[in-house]
Amino acid sequence: MSNRLIRVLLVDDDEDDYFLTREYFQDLVNWKFDITWCATFRDAEAQIKNNKYDLYLFDYLLGESTGIDLIELACNFECEEPIILLTGKGDTKIAVEALRLGAADYLIKSELDAEKLERSIRYALERTSVLKALRHSERRYRRVFEESNDFLFISDLDGNIIDFNEAASILTGYSDDQLKEKKITELVEDPLFSTRWKEIADHPIHDHEVRLLAKDNDKKYCLFSASVEVDDNHPYIQGRLHDMTARKQSEKERLFSEQMAVTGRLVRMLAHEVRNPLTNVNLSAEQLEMELADEDHKFYTQIIKRNCTRINDLITQLLQPSGSEDIELVESSVHAVLSQAISAALDRVQLKRIQIVNEFADGELAFPLDRVSLQMAFLNLITNAIEAMEEDKGVLRITTRNHSDHIEVLFADNGSGISEEHMDKIFEPYFTGKNNGMGIGLSTTMSIIHAHHGRIEVQSELGLGTTFTISFQTAK
Repeated sequence: MSNRLIRVLLVDDDEDDYFLTREYFQDLVNWKFDITWCATFRDAEAQIKNNKYDLYLFDYLLGESTGIDLIELACNFECEEPIILLTGKGDTKIAVEALRLGAADYLIKSELDAEKLERSIRYALERTSVLKALRHSERRYRRVFEESNDFLFISDLDGNIIDFNEAASILTGYSDDQLKEKKITELVEDPLFSTRWKEIADHPIHDHEVRLLAKDNDKKYCLFSASVEVDDNHPYIQGRLHDMTARKQSEKERLFSEQMAVTGRLVRMLAHEVRNPLTNVNLSAEQLEMELADEDHKFYTQIIKRNCTRINDLITQLLQPSGSEDIELVESSVHAVLSQAISAALDRVQLKRIQIVNEFADGELAFPLDRVSLQMAFLNLITNAIEAMEEDKGVLRITTRNHSDHIEVLFADNGSGISEEHMDKIFEPYFTGKNNGMGIGLSTTMSIIHAHHGRIEVQSELGLGTTFTISFQTAK
């Protein structure tokens, strides 16, 4: 510090005191000072506002104002440089108040000499340098903390949340006040999590995959990391929840696309190989039928022909998903398509006495879509919900939501739900949990949603019901 030029603002309304203090500065031969003197509070205010000094010395008595007032003014101007208060006599109350407001030190004029001045300056500059570094570091890491897209938190050892960033509320859907009443252990769904939390002091958690229980029973896949830290002998836990729901969804969609491509090629090959001999069988049965005189024998050829037709229809159904992307997108209302899908399912709804509750957002919610294929996708979801619900007790809630960059369509039923083991398979082609199902309904639905540049997610609990959430991007 003694090698650089230190710019000093000395504020004292007594010129004799100014010259005396200046002499003390000149006695400090190992230091380089550039001293500016202000004799009035107003002049000092203008100089402080410029914020171009490395050190400030304020006399306590400045006419109608005081050095305490000047310290407060410097704080208002966000001055971070050290301030030393000069007093005519020792006054503990004045000293305490000055230090409380941010002064680095105070000196009694009657006891002042070059040695005490040097010690005070050295202490003030070193202390301020450390405090500035801490403040800058705090601002830097606070900004990282606040602006992170991850759910960052600090909690006590029991999991009670003490502090968190803005992303926490965005990710969970809870307000700040609601989060403060929660425990981290309440927000994480994992059978082993409670045990791992208790052992966190000895075994920090690093990128452990969990499911975050957000508001309205929304579940999100996250990577969880946490460790125990100690501050002034007080242990606490700091941690992070990184949302990987979109990534997992993208991985599922990629795998689904690969499966559909492979399955499509296989089905087209099998269809070709099966239909050729099937045509020969059908033609042979027709020829045989024409040559048979006994009508009783024709009974068997008719069975052969009917089953050939049935096999051909099955092949047509199997080929259906592969053509679902051949659609034409035209700006249309999603509410109109939903209404058509509901009307198409009305017979089933009435036969099973199911209640459908529509909770549509205001407006038409139009975006580029193919009315025919999207109606088929919606109808598949409605039909599956009807089949999963009990007669007279079923309630299917169809909701639309309009967000700034996307539209959501939700199908929530109170049916039997889907087991955990089946959740990752329900969109696979030809997988079905039904006795008479083909397993192409949901895979076709996903293909159609993807062709509309959308996403489909599912949440379900056995015995409670299932919710399918479809998102369509609308932002240009």
